[in-house]
Amino acid sequence: MRLEIQCEDRIGMVHEILDLFTSHQIDMRLVEIDSKQRCIYCGFLDIPFSLLQRLLAEIRRLDSVEDVKTVMFTPFEREHNALYTLLETLPDGVISVDLKGYITMVTELAAEDLNVPVADLLHKPLQQFIKGISFSKDVWANPKVGMSKRIRIRNKTLLLEMKPILVSDDDGLENPAGTVIYLKSELRLNRQAASLKQAPDAENHLELYFQSAVRQSQTMKRTLTEAKAFAEVAMPLLVQGEVGTGKRDFIEALFQYWHKRQADQDAQLVIRHARDLTCDDIAALDTQSGWFVITDIEYLQESVQVSLSNWLTRQPIVATSFDASVRLISLSSLSRKQLSDGVTLNKSLYFSLATLQLAMPSLRERKEDIEGLVQQIIMAQSERYRLPVPTVSKGALTKLALYDWPGNLKELQNICLQALLAVKGKEWAADDLVLPETCTLTGLTLINESLDVTVKHWEAELLKQLYPNFPSTRRLAKAVGMSHSAIANKLKEYGISTKLPD
Repeated sequence: MRLEIQCEDRIGMVHEILDLFTSHQIDMRLVEIDSKQRCIYCGFLDIPFSLLQRLLAEIRRLDSVEDVKTVMFTPFEREHNALYTLLETLPDGVISVDLKGYITMVTELAAEDLNVPVADLLHKPLQQFIKGISFSKDVWANPKVGMSKRIRIRNKTLLLEMKPILVSDDDGLENPAGTVIYLKSELRLNRQAASLKQAPDAENHLELYFQSAVRQSQTMKRTLTEAKAFAEVAMPLLVQGEVGTGKRDFIEALFQYWHKRQADQDAQLVIRHARDLTCDDIAALDTQSGWFVITDIEYLQESVQVSLSNWLTRQPIVATSFDASVRLISLSSLSRKQLSDGVTLNKSLYFSLATLQLAMPSLRERKEDIEGLVQQIIMAQSERYRLPVPTVSKGALTKLALYDWPGNLKELQNICLQALLAVKGKEWAADDLVLPETCTLTGLTLINESLDVTVKHWEAELLKQLYPNFPSTRRLAKAVGMSHSAIANKLKEYGISTKLPD
Protein backbone atom coordinates (compact mmCIF):
# COMPACT_ATOMS: atom_id res chain seq x y z
CA MET A 1 0.00 0.00 0.00
CA ARG A 2 1.23 3.52 -0.81
CA LEU A 3 0.20 6.89 0.64
CA GLU A 4 0.82 10.28 -0.96
CA ILE A 5 0.91 13.05 1.65
CA GLN A 6 0.72 16.61 0.30
CA CYS A 7 2.26 18.99 2.82
CA GLU A 8 4.43 22.01 3.42
CA ASP A 9 8.17 21.51 3.75
CA ARG A 10 8.94 22.02 7.45
CA ILE A 11 11.35 20.54 9.94
CA GLY A 12 9.97 17.54 11.83
CA MET A 13 7.18 16.67 9.36
CA VAL A 14 8.61 13.27 8.41
CA HIS A 15 9.31 12.46 12.06
CA GLU A 16 5.69 13.17 13.06
CA ILE A 17 4.35 11.01 10.22
CA LEU A 18 6.63 8.11 11.18
CA ASP A 19 5.50 8.41 14.81
CA LEU A 20 1.88 7.84 13.68
CA PHE A 21 2.87 4.66 11.86
CA THR A 22 4.79 3.46 14.89
CA SER A 23 1.85 4.09 17.23
CA HIS A 24 -0.32 1.84 15.06
CA GLN A 25 2.47 -0.78 14.81
CA ILE A 26 2.60 -0.43 11.01
CA ASP A 27 5.87 -1.67 9.53
CA MET A 28 7.14 1.05 7.17
CA ARG A 29 8.82 -0.37 4.06
CA LEU A 30 9.36 2.75 1.97
CA VAL A 31 9.73 6.50 2.48
CA GLU A 32 10.20 8.85 -0.46
CA ILE A 33 10.23 12.65 -0.53
CA ASP A 34 9.47 14.76 -3.60
CA SER A 35 10.44 18.30 -2.59
CA LYS A 36 9.38 19.83 -5.91
CA GLN A 37 5.83 18.51 -5.64
CA ARG A 38 5.84 18.93 -1.81
CA CYS A 39 4.89 15.30 -1.28
CA ILE A 40 5.94 12.54 1.09
CA TYR A 41 5.32 8.95 0.00
CA CYS A 42 5.04 6.08 2.47
CA GLY A 43 4.94 2.39 1.61
CA PHE A 44 3.81 -0.48 3.86
CA LEU A 45 1.96 -3.80 3.76
CA ASP A 46 -1.82 -3.74 3.35
CA ILE A 47 -3.75 -2.97 6.55
CA PRO A 48 -7.45 -3.34 7.44
CA PHE A 49 -9.71 -0.65 5.99
CA SER A 50 -10.82 0.55 9.43
CA LEU A 51 -7.21 1.09 10.49
CA LEU A 52 -6.47 2.88 7.23
CA GLN A 53 -9.37 5.28 7.84
CA ARG A 54 -8.05 6.16 11.32
CA LEU A 55 -4.52 6.61 10.01
CA LEU A 56 -5.62 8.94 7.19
CA ALA A 57 -7.67 11.03 9.60
CA GLU A 58 -4.75 11.40 12.00
CA ILE A 59 -2.35 12.37 9.21
CA ARG A 60 -4.77 15.06 7.97
CA ARG A 61 -4.83 16.58 11.47
CA LEU A 62 -1.06 17.12 11.43
CA ASP A 63 0.05 20.70 11.07
CA SER A 64 0.86 21.73 7.45
CA VAL A 65 -0.70 18.60 5.88
CA GLU A 66 -2.93 19.64 2.97
CA ASP A 67 -4.12 16.25 1.70
CA VAL A 68 -3.43 12.51 1.93
CA LYS A 69 -4.56 9.72 -0.37
CA THR A 70 -3.68 6.18 -1.41
CA VAL A 71 -1.72 5.70 -4.68
CA MET A 72 -0.64 2.66 -6.69
CA PHE A 73 3.05 3.56 -6.84
CA THR A 74 5.55 6.28 -6.03
CA PRO A 75 7.32 8.46 -8.64
CA PHE A 76 10.58 6.56 -8.05
CA GLU A 77 8.87 3.21 -8.54
CA ARG A 78 7.31 4.41 -11.78
CA GLU A 79 10.63 5.76 -13.09
CA HIS A 80 12.44 2.58 -12.07
CA ASN A 81 9.94 0.36 -13.88
CA ALA A 82 9.89 2.62 -16.93
CA LEU A 83 13.69 2.40 -17.12
CA TYR A 84 13.63 -1.38 -16.71
CA THR A 85 10.96 -1.71 -19.41
CA LEU A 86 13.11 0.40 -21.73
CA LEU A 87 16.16 -1.76 -21.03
CA GLU A 88 14.17 -4.92 -21.77
CA THR A 89 13.30 -3.57 -25.23
CA LEU A 90 16.98 -3.11 -26.14
CA PRO A 91 18.40 -5.64 -28.61
CA ASP A 92 21.14 -6.73 -26.16
CA GLY A 93 21.40 -7.58 -22.47
CA VAL A 94 22.13 -5.09 -19.68
CA ILE A 95 23.60 -5.69 -16.21
CA SER A 96 24.15 -3.19 -13.39
CA VAL A 97 26.62 -3.86 -10.58
CA ASP A 98 27.47 -1.91 -7.43
CA LEU A 99 30.92 -0.77 -6.26
CA LYS A 100 31.69 -4.27 -4.98
CA GLY A 101 30.79 -5.95 -8.26
CA TYR A 102 27.47 -7.38 -7.03
CA ILE A 103 24.60 -7.51 -9.53
CA THR A 104 21.83 -5.05 -8.66
CA MET A 105 19.82 -5.24 -11.89
CA VAL A 106 19.79 -7.58 -14.90
CA THR A 107 17.56 -7.90 -17.96
CA GLU A 108 16.09 -11.17 -19.21
CA LEU A 109 18.29 -11.17 -22.31
CA ALA A 110 21.45 -10.76 -20.23
CA ALA A 111 20.35 -13.62 -17.97
CA GLU A 112 19.78 -15.74 -21.08
CA ASP A 113 23.32 -14.94 -22.30
CA LEU A 114 24.73 -16.04 -18.91
CA ASN A 115 22.41 -19.09 -18.87
CA VAL A 116 21.28 -18.27 -15.32
CA PRO A 117 17.77 -17.21 -14.16
CA VAL A 118 17.38 -13.56 -13.19
CA ALA A 119 16.49 -14.43 -9.59
CA ASP A 120 19.75 -16.41 -9.20
CA LEU A 121 21.83 -13.51 -10.52
CA LEU A 122 20.60 -10.69 -8.30
CA HIS A 123 22.84 -9.67 -5.39
CA LYS A 124 25.55 -12.12 -6.47
CA PRO A 125 29.07 -11.14 -7.68
CA LEU A 126 29.17 -10.92 -11.47
CA GLN A 127 32.58 -12.58 -11.53
CA GLN A 128 30.91 -15.76 -10.23
CA PHE A 129 29.10 -16.18 -13.55
CA ILE A 130 31.83 -15.08 -15.97
CA LYS A 131 34.71 -17.51 -15.83
CA GLY A 132 38.16 -16.95 -17.28
CA ILE A 133 38.23 -13.19 -16.77
CA SER A 134 39.32 -11.30 -13.67
CA PHE A 135 37.84 -8.02 -12.50
CA SER A 136 39.89 -6.21 -9.87
CA LYS A 137 38.20 -4.27 -7.10
CA ASP A 138 39.43 -1.05 -8.66
CA VAL A 139 37.34 -1.75 -11.77
CA TRP A 140 34.15 -1.59 -9.70
CA ALA A 141 35.23 0.91 -7.03
CA ASN A 142 36.73 3.47 -9.42
CA PRO A 143 35.10 3.05 -12.84
CA LYS A 144 36.48 6.35 -14.16
CA VAL A 145 36.16 5.51 -17.84
CA GLY A 146 34.32 3.02 -19.99
CA MET A 147 36.04 -0.18 -21.10
CA SER A 148 35.33 -3.20 -23.30
CA LYS A 149 36.16 -6.88 -22.84
CA ARG A 150 35.48 -9.94 -25.01
CA ILE A 151 34.25 -13.08 -23.29
CA ARG A 152 33.01 -16.47 -24.42
CA ILE A 153 30.06 -18.20 -22.78
CA ARG A 154 28.46 -21.41 -24.05
CA ASN A 155 30.51 -21.23 -27.26
CA LYS A 156 29.12 -17.75 -27.90
CA THR A 157 31.31 -14.66 -28.15
CA LEU A 158 30.05 -11.61 -26.28
CA LEU A 159 31.40 -8.08 -26.00
CA LEU A 160 31.10 -6.46 -22.56
CA GLU A 161 30.88 -2.68 -22.83
CA MET A 162 31.23 -1.16 -19.35
CA LYS A 163 30.25 2.39 -18.40
CA PRO A 164 30.49 3.97 -14.94
CA ILE A 165 27.42 5.12 -13.02
CA LEU A 166 28.16 8.59 -11.66
CA VAL A 167 26.00 10.44 -9.11
CA SER A 168 26.44 14.16 -8.40
CA ASP A 169 26.61 15.33 -4.79
CA ASP A 170 25.36 18.65 -3.40
CA ASP A 171 28.53 20.38 -4.58
CA GLY A 172 28.12 19.11 -8.13
CA LEU A 173 30.97 16.61 -7.90
CA GLU A 174 30.42 13.29 -9.64
CA ASN A 175 31.04 10.20 -7.55
CA PRO A 176 31.12 6.57 -8.79
CA ALA A 177 28.09 4.53 -7.79
CA GLY A 178 28.55 1.37 -9.83
CA THR A 179 28.88 0.12 -13.39
CA VAL A 180 26.47 -0.64 -16.24
CA ILE A 181 27.47 -3.50 -18.52
CA TYR A 182 26.05 -3.91 -22.02
CA LEU A 183 26.32 -7.47 -23.40
CA LYS A 184 26.64 -7.38 -27.18
CA SER A 185 26.32 -10.51 -29.28
CA GLU A 186 28.04 -10.78 -32.66
CA LEU A 187 25.07 -12.71 -34.00
CA ARG A 188 22.60 -10.05 -32.83
CA LEU A 189 24.77 -7.25 -34.21
CA ASN A 190 24.89 -8.91 -37.63
CA ARG A 191 21.13 -9.47 -37.58
CA GLN A 192 20.45 -5.85 -36.63
CA ALA A 193 22.80 -4.57 -39.34
CA ALA A 194 21.06 -6.74 -41.92
CA SER A 195 17.63 -5.45 -40.85
CA LEU A 196 18.77 -1.81 -40.96
CA LYS A 197 20.34 -2.35 -44.36
CA GLN A 198 17.12 -3.76 -45.77
CA ALA A 199 14.67 -1.35 -44.11
CA PRO A 200 15.28 1.86 -46.16
CA ASP A 201 15.17 -0.03 -49.45
CA ALA A 202 12.03 -1.86 -48.41
CA GLU A 203 10.28 1.47 -47.90
CA ASN A 204 11.16 2.89 -51.29
CA HIS A 205 11.78 0.19 -53.88
CA LEU A 206 9.36 -2.54 -54.81
CA GLU A 207 12.11 -4.69 -56.30
CA LEU A 208 14.14 -4.60 -53.09
CA TYR A 209 11.11 -5.02 -50.86
CA PHE A 210 10.65 -8.32 -52.67
CA GLN A 211 14.33 -9.31 -52.70
CA SER A 212 15.66 -11.34 -55.60
CA ALA A 213 15.60 -14.56 -53.55
CA VAL A 214 11.80 -14.34 -53.17
CA ARG A 215 11.05 -13.56 -56.82
CA GLN A 216 12.80 -16.37 -58.64
CA SER A 217 9.54 -17.79 -60.02
CA GLN A 218 8.19 -16.59 -63.34
CA THR A 219 4.75 -15.95 -61.81
CA MET A 220 6.14 -13.56 -59.18
CA LYS A 221 8.34 -11.80 -61.74
CA ARG A 222 5.30 -11.26 -63.95
CA THR A 223 3.24 -9.95 -61.03
CA LEU A 224 5.96 -7.43 -60.10
CA THR A 225 6.30 -6.27 -63.70
CA GLU A 226 2.56 -5.71 -64.02
CA ALA A 227 2.39 -4.03 -60.61
CA LYS A 228 5.05 -1.48 -61.57
CA ALA A 229 3.20 -0.73 -64.82
CA PHE A 230 -0.12 -0.30 -63.01
CA ALA A 231 1.31 1.85 -60.21
CA GLU A 232 1.55 5.03 -62.29
CA VAL A 233 -2.06 4.83 -63.53
CA ALA A 234 -4.93 6.15 -61.40
CA MET A 235 -7.50 3.62 -62.64
CA PRO A 236 -9.18 1.26 -60.16
CA LEU A 237 -7.16 -1.87 -59.47
CA LEU A 238 -8.45 -5.28 -58.37
CA VAL A 239 -5.92 -7.57 -56.67
CA GLN A 240 -7.09 -11.16 -56.51
CA GLY A 241 -5.37 -14.09 -54.81
CA GLU A 242 -6.00 -16.96 -52.45
CA VAL A 243 -6.12 -16.49 -48.68
CA GLY A 244 -2.67 -15.93 -47.22
CA THR A 245 -0.87 -14.91 -50.42
CA GLY A 246 0.17 -11.52 -48.96
CA LYS A 247 -2.09 -9.20 -50.95
CA ARG A 248 -2.17 -6.50 -48.30
CA ASP A 249 1.62 -6.49 -47.77
CA PHE A 250 2.06 -6.30 -51.51
CA ILE A 251 -0.19 -3.25 -51.82
CA GLU A 252 1.62 -1.51 -48.96
CA ALA A 253 4.94 -2.03 -50.78
CA LEU A 254 3.43 -0.89 -54.08
CA PHE A 255 2.11 2.26 -52.43
CA GLN A 256 5.60 3.12 -51.13
CA TYR A 257 6.97 2.56 -54.64
CA TRP A 258 4.31 4.90 -56.08
CA HIS A 259 4.47 7.46 -53.29
CA LYS A 260 8.17 8.14 -53.77
CA ARG A 261 7.48 9.33 -57.32
CA GLN A 262 4.62 11.68 -56.47
CA ALA A 263 4.57 15.42 -55.97
CA ASP A 264 1.80 15.01 -53.38
CA GLN A 265 3.73 13.86 -50.33
CA ASP A 266 0.58 14.17 -48.19
CA ALA A 267 -1.07 11.25 -49.99
CA GLN A 268 -2.16 8.56 -47.54
CA LEU A 269 -2.72 4.82 -47.72
CA VAL A 270 -6.09 4.00 -46.16
CA ILE A 271 -7.08 0.34 -45.75
CA ARG A 272 -10.66 -0.58 -44.78
CA HIS A 273 -12.57 -3.85 -44.67
CA ALA A 274 -15.59 -3.93 -46.97
CA ARG A 275 -17.90 -5.02 -44.15
CA ASP A 276 -17.17 -1.80 -42.21
CA LEU A 277 -17.81 0.65 -45.05
CA THR A 278 -20.89 2.88 -45.18
CA CYS A 279 -22.36 5.18 -47.83
CA ASP A 280 -20.91 8.14 -45.92
CA ASP A 281 -17.42 6.65 -46.32
CA ILE A 282 -17.91 6.49 -50.08
CA ALA A 283 -19.14 10.09 -50.19
CA ALA A 284 -16.01 11.16 -48.29
CA LEU A 285 -13.69 9.77 -50.97
CA ASP A 286 -13.85 13.10 -52.84
CA THR A 287 -12.03 14.79 -49.95
CA GLN A 288 -9.22 12.23 -49.67
CA SER A 289 -5.81 12.01 -51.29
CA GLY A 290 -3.85 8.82 -51.93
CA TRP A 291 -4.94 5.19 -52.18
CA PHE A 292 -8.16 3.87 -50.67
CA VAL A 293 -7.92 0.08 -50.27
CA ILE A 294 -10.99 -2.09 -49.68
CA THR A 295 -10.16 -5.59 -48.44
CA ASP A 296 -12.54 -8.52 -49.05
CA ILE A 297 -14.55 -6.48 -51.54
CA GLU A 298 -17.14 -9.27 -51.77
CA TYR A 299 -18.52 -8.27 -48.35
CA LEU A 300 -19.78 -4.85 -49.48
CA GLN A 301 -23.40 -4.18 -48.51
CA GLU A 302 -25.78 -3.65 -51.45
CA SER A 303 -26.41 -0.01 -50.58
CA VAL A 304 -22.67 0.65 -50.39
CA GLN A 305 -22.19 -1.12 -53.72
CA VAL A 306 -24.65 1.29 -55.30
CA SER A 307 -22.91 4.32 -53.76
CA LEU A 308 -19.51 3.06 -54.86
CA SER A 309 -20.73 2.35 -58.39
CA ASN A 310 -22.15 5.89 -58.63
CA TRP A 311 -18.89 7.36 -57.32
CA LEU A 312 -16.88 5.45 -59.92
CA THR A 313 -19.21 6.65 -62.67
CA ARG A 314 -18.40 10.26 -61.77
CA GLN A 315 -14.65 9.75 -62.08
CA PRO A 316 -12.73 10.89 -65.20
CA ILE A 317 -12.44 8.22 -67.88
CA VAL A 318 -8.80 9.03 -68.56
CA ALA A 319 -6.57 10.14 -65.68
CA THR A 320 -3.00 9.89 -64.51
CA SER A 321 -1.78 9.47 -60.97
CA PHE A 322 -1.21 13.25 -60.86
CA ASP A 323 -4.79 14.08 -61.89
CA ALA A 324 -6.78 12.00 -59.42
CA SER A 325 -6.95 12.74 -55.71
CA VAL A 326 -7.79 9.20 -54.59
CA ARG A 327 -7.29 5.84 -56.23
CA LEU A 328 -9.48 2.84 -55.45
CA ILE A 329 -7.79 -0.52 -54.80
CA SER A 330 -9.84 -3.67 -54.15
CA LEU A 331 -8.61 -6.94 -52.64
CA SER A 332 -10.36 -10.30 -52.75
CA SER A 333 -9.65 -13.97 -52.09
CA LEU A 334 -12.41 -15.06 -54.47
CA SER A 335 -11.76 -16.01 -58.07
CA ARG A 336 -12.62 -13.64 -60.90
CA LYS A 337 -15.40 -16.01 -61.94
CA GLN A 338 -16.96 -15.83 -58.48
CA LEU A 339 -16.67 -12.05 -58.33
CA SER A 340 -18.21 -11.52 -61.77
CA ASP A 341 -21.19 -13.88 -61.37
CA GLY A 342 -23.56 -11.00 -60.59
CA VAL A 343 -24.47 -12.52 -57.23
CA THR A 344 -21.48 -11.67 -55.07
CA LEU A 345 -21.08 -8.19 -56.57
CA ASN A 346 -23.15 -6.02 -58.87
CA LYS A 347 -21.77 -6.81 -62.35
CA SER A 348 -21.42 -3.18 -63.28
CA LEU A 349 -19.49 -2.48 -60.09
CA TYR A 350 -17.23 -5.49 -60.61
CA PHE A 351 -16.14 -4.44 -64.08
CA SER A 352 -15.54 -0.89 -62.83
CA LEU A 353 -13.40 -2.13 -59.96
CA ALA A 354 -11.53 -4.53 -62.26
CA THR A 355 -10.41 -1.93 -64.79
CA LEU A 356 -6.93 -3.24 -64.01
CA GLN A 357 -6.45 -6.70 -62.52
CA LEU A 358 -3.46 -8.09 -60.69
CA ALA A 359 -3.19 -11.75 -59.68
CA MET A 360 -1.22 -12.61 -56.54
CA PRO A 361 0.27 -16.06 -57.18
CA SER A 362 -0.27 -18.84 -54.68
CA LEU A 363 2.70 -20.49 -53.02
CA ARG A 364 2.10 -23.56 -55.20
CA GLU A 365 2.98 -21.33 -58.17
CA ARG A 366 6.07 -19.97 -56.41
CA LYS A 367 7.92 -23.11 -55.39
CA GLU A 368 11.21 -21.62 -56.63
CA ASP A 369 10.74 -18.76 -54.14
CA ILE A 370 10.30 -20.98 -51.09
CA GLU A 371 13.95 -21.10 -50.06
CA GLY A 372 14.25 -17.30 -50.19
CA LEU A 373 10.91 -16.85 -48.41
CA VAL A 374 11.98 -19.23 -45.62
CA GLN A 375 15.21 -17.27 -45.10
CA GLN A 376 13.32 -13.96 -45.10
CA ILE A 377 10.70 -15.27 -42.66
CA ILE A 378 13.09 -16.83 -40.15
CA MET A 379 15.32 -13.74 -40.25
CA ALA A 380 12.35 -11.54 -39.28
CA GLN A 381 11.02 -14.01 -36.69
CA SER A 382 14.45 -14.53 -35.11
CA GLU A 383 14.82 -10.76 -34.76
CA ARG A 384 11.39 -10.43 -33.20
CA TYR A 385 11.81 -13.26 -30.69
CA ARG A 386 15.54 -12.64 -30.08
CA LEU A 387 16.58 -16.11 -31.19
CA PRO A 388 19.56 -17.27 -33.27
CA VAL A 389 18.90 -17.56 -37.00
CA PRO A 390 18.84 -21.29 -37.82
CA THR A 391 20.14 -22.98 -40.95
CA VAL A 392 17.78 -25.11 -43.03
CA SER A 393 18.84 -28.41 -44.59
CA LYS A 394 18.27 -29.36 -48.23
CA GLY A 395 15.97 -32.12 -47.05
CA ALA A 396 13.80 -29.66 -45.15
CA LEU A 397 13.59 -27.32 -48.17
CA THR A 398 12.67 -30.25 -50.41
CA LYS A 399 9.91 -31.25 -48.01
CA LEU A 400 8.54 -27.69 -48.11
CA ALA A 401 8.70 -27.64 -51.91
CA LEU A 402 6.65 -30.85 -52.17
CA TYR A 403 3.84 -29.54 -49.95
CA ASP A 404 0.75 -27.97 -51.57
CA TRP A 405 0.43 -24.96 -49.17
CA PRO A 406 -3.33 -24.37 -49.01
CA GLY A 407 -2.63 -21.57 -46.50
CA ASN A 408 0.07 -20.03 -48.71
CA LEU A 409 2.51 -17.53 -47.12
CA LYS A 410 0.59 -17.37 -43.85
CA GLU A 411 0.87 -21.14 -43.42
CA LEU A 412 4.58 -21.03 -44.27
CA GLN A 413 5.08 -18.35 -41.60
CA ASN A 414 3.26 -20.51 -39.06
CA ILE A 415 5.37 -23.58 -39.89
CA CYS A 416 8.60 -21.59 -39.62
CA LEU A 417 7.59 -20.02 -36.30
CA GLN A 418 6.73 -23.40 -34.81
CA ALA A 419 10.10 -24.82 -35.85
CA LEU A 420 11.96 -21.72 -34.66
CA LEU A 421 10.47 -22.00 -31.16
CA ALA A 422 10.70 -25.79 -30.90
CA VAL A 423 14.01 -26.59 -32.62
CA LYS A 424 16.99 -24.76 -31.13
CA GLY A 425 20.72 -25.15 -31.49
CA LYS A 426 20.77 -27.27 -34.64
CA GLU A 427 20.06 -27.23 -38.36
CA TRP A 428 16.44 -27.78 -39.32
CA ALA A 429 15.95 -31.27 -40.73
CA ALA A 430 12.94 -32.46 -42.71
CA ASP A 431 11.47 -34.16 -39.62
CA ASP A 432 11.61 -30.88 -37.67
CA LEU A 433 9.00 -29.31 -39.96
CA VAL A 434 5.51 -30.38 -38.93
CA LEU A 435 3.28 -30.42 -42.02
CA PRO A 436 -0.22 -31.83 -42.41
CA GLU A 437 -0.34 -35.41 -43.63
CA THR A 438 -0.35 -35.78 -47.43
CA CYS A 439 -0.83 -38.75 -49.67
CA THR A 440 2.25 -37.99 -51.75
CA LEU A 441 4.16 -41.16 -52.61
CA THR A 442 2.30 -43.20 -50.00
CA GLY A 443 1.24 -46.78 -50.48
CA LEU A 444 4.43 -47.84 -52.32
CA THR A 445 4.92 -51.59 -52.52
CA LEU A 446 7.86 -53.68 -53.64
CA ILE A 447 7.97 -53.78 -57.45
CA ASN A 448 9.05 -56.98 -59.18
CA GLU A 449 10.29 -58.16 -55.79
CA SER A 450 13.28 -55.88 -56.22
CA LEU A 451 14.36 -53.13 -53.84
CA ASP A 452 16.51 -51.53 -56.54
CA VAL A 453 13.60 -51.31 -58.99
CA THR A 454 11.33 -49.95 -56.25
CA VAL A 455 13.82 -47.26 -55.19
CA LYS A 456 14.32 -46.17 -58.81
CA HIS A 457 10.54 -45.99 -59.28
CA TRP A 458 10.22 -43.86 -56.14
CA GLU A 459 13.11 -41.64 -57.26
CA ALA A 460 11.52 -41.16 -60.69
CA GLU A 461 8.18 -40.16 -59.15
CA LEU A 462 9.90 -37.74 -56.78
CA LEU A 463 11.91 -36.07 -59.57
CA LYS A 464 8.75 -35.76 -61.70
CA GLN A 465 7.11 -33.84 -58.87
CA LEU A 466 10.16 -31.69 -58.15
CA TYR A 467 11.06 -30.69 -61.70
CA PRO A 468 8.10 -28.32 -62.30
CA ASN A 469 9.09 -26.49 -59.12
CA PHE A 470 12.76 -26.22 -60.18
CA PRO A 471 12.39 -26.20 -63.98
CA SER A 472 15.99 -26.66 -65.08
CA THR A 473 18.57 -29.32 -64.40
CA ARG A 474 20.86 -26.83 -62.67
CA ARG A 475 18.13 -25.57 -60.32
CA LEU A 476 16.95 -29.09 -59.55
CA ALA A 477 20.52 -30.24 -58.89
CA LYS A 478 21.03 -27.37 -56.45
CA ALA A 479 17.73 -28.10 -54.71
CA VAL A 480 18.51 -31.77 -54.04
CA GLY A 481 22.25 -31.33 -53.46
CA MET A 482 23.52 -33.29 -56.47
CA SER A 483 25.74 -32.44 -59.42
CA HIS A 484 24.26 -31.03 -62.61
CA SER A 485 25.45 -33.99 -64.70
CA ALA A 486 24.06 -36.56 -62.24
CA ILE A 487 20.61 -34.98 -62.30
CA ALA A 488 20.69 -34.67 -66.10
CA ASN A 489 21.50 -38.39 -66.40
CA LYS A 490 18.70 -39.36 -64.02
CA LEU A 491 16.14 -37.23 -65.87
CA LYS A 492 17.23 -38.85 -69.12
CA GLU A 493 17.15 -42.34 -67.58
CA TYR A 494 13.61 -41.86 -66.24
CA GLY A 495 12.36 -40.18 -69.43
CA ILE A 496 11.41 -36.96 -67.64
CA SER A 497 10.84 -34.18 -70.19
CA THR A 498 12.87 -30.97 -69.73
CA LYS A 499 11.07 -28.42 -71.82
CA LEU A 500 12.74 -25.34 -70.33
CA PRO A 501 16.37 -24.67 -71.38
CA ASP A 502 19.11 -24.34 -68.78
